[in-house]
Amino acid sequence: MKDFFNRPWVYRVLSLGLAVLLFVYVQSNNLGSTISDQRQNSEQTAIAQTKTTMRVSLQVEADVEKYFVTGYPEKVDVTISGSKALVASTKNMQNFRAYIDLRDLSTGTHTVKIKISGLSSSLNFSVKPESTKVKIQTRSDRTLPIQVNFNSNRVADGYLVGTPTISPETVRVSGSKSEVKRVKQVVADLDLSANTKANYEQEVMLKALDKNGKEVDVLMSPQTAHVELPISLPTKKLTLSFSQDGDGQDGLLYAFTSSVTQVTVSAPQSVLSDLPNTLTMPIDVSDITATVQKTITLAKPDGVVAIDPKSVAVNIKVTQSNSEGSSSSSSSKSSQSTSSSKSSSSSTSSGSSADDETETDSDSE
Repeated sequence: MKDFFNRPWVYRVLSLGLAVLLFVYVQSNNLGSTISDQRQNSEQTAIAQTKTTMRVSLQVEADVEKYFVTGYPEKVDVTISGSKALVASTKNMQNFRAYIDLRDLSTGTHTVKIKISGLSSSLNFSVKPESTKVKIQTRSDRTLPIQVNFNSNRVADGYLVGTPTISPETVRVSGSKSEVKRVKQVVADLDLSANTKANYEQEVMLKALDKNGKEVDVLMSPQTAHVELPISLPTKKLTLSFSQDGDGQDGLLYAFTSSVTQVTVSAPQSVLSDLPNTLTMPIDVSDITATVQKTITLAKPDGVVAIDPKSVAVNIKVTQSNSEGSSSSSSSKSSQSTSSSKSSSSSTSSGSSADDETETDSDSE
């Protein structure tokens, strides 16, 4: 045992162990002190006093089925003060409300105090404004059709305007009895661009107007309507025909047929009025030597915006010309006629010879 402690490395190990224990002891004391300081700082921060201002909606407690209330602000400013933790929690949650209580009041103009409920008793608060003036009136409701207004001068020349479609077609107007009575019409004003040539489709804000065209302060449900206004060109149906373009191949004849016999063209009315009732399409036959079907793109006449259909299938029938056959037939007939003449002449000559012989025989006797 004595020899064991006389060895140098034993003292080195013991020294290292004591140093580690001393280090751990010191660090644990410092850590405890730091945690304690942090806890104290956190607690002090939480109980520190602060304040904040929030803008909240003002609610109305009243018999809204019977009365219509106007004049009060939509939102009010609520300032709260107290511990930082409680103020932050209240600001994040906003589990309180600002309101005015009109349930015990009748029609007329009243000044009422703005109240707050739902705040912790540990918080102080103030409201701005503290009170508001309100007007209580007997409520009235009406259902009216929605009318569409637009400036027809903004539609391009020659274009037609169809019947607008509105969804929904009616609106419920609510408010004080006197104001609702003033409403003569509910309109959807369409904001057309200059020289409009296409259909208009938009969600449009509604307006309640009196007999003089001035807006009336009432509530509308819904507040908007979906409007579609068809804008298009007038159309005209034309008979479709075809003509040969070019001389084609020598000795060939061309005939054109198609299952499509009519086309519809769209253009301003002034253009349609000048169009003939038949649209003739030329077909190039310069490279066609046999019967074939081709798809022909229809050319739009001047001033025409659209044509339907845009192309058609055309059957092109190719036949041989009969002019050569007619010439051959005539030549054949001429030849036959010449041959007949020659035969007749020959027969006549033979007859004459016989007569001559008879006469000779008579003389000799």
